[in-house]
Amino acid sequence: MQKAIVDRLKWCNETFSILALAQTWFSPFKQTYSQANGSIDVQMHALLDNVISRFVGFFARSFIIFTGLFVALLAFLSGVIFIALWPLAPFALPISLVMMVAGVGK
Repeated sequence: MQKAIVDRLKWCNETFSILALAQTWFSPFKQTYSQANGSIDVQMHALLDNVISRFVGFFARSFIIFTGLFVALLAFLSGVIFIALWPLAPFALPISLVMMVAGVGK
């Protein structure tokens, strides 16, 4: 049972690549950056392009990282709940039969 939780968390890590995204959090978006040699105007334009690209990359990576952490948390909690309820599974049929006879749900 615990292996199922670990497998779910590994899947979340592989799907969202949280560690890799965190290591490149402030890198330019899709490695789009400008290099300019020339006048100060061209250099300032390149600097602005690079700053905007880094902000876009930061927000895109932040969204994916926090989504991945949320999915990992849901996977962990659902696994813990499943493990906690699993020992009660044999009692589900008798309880449902008693509830049916008692008329619960009508």
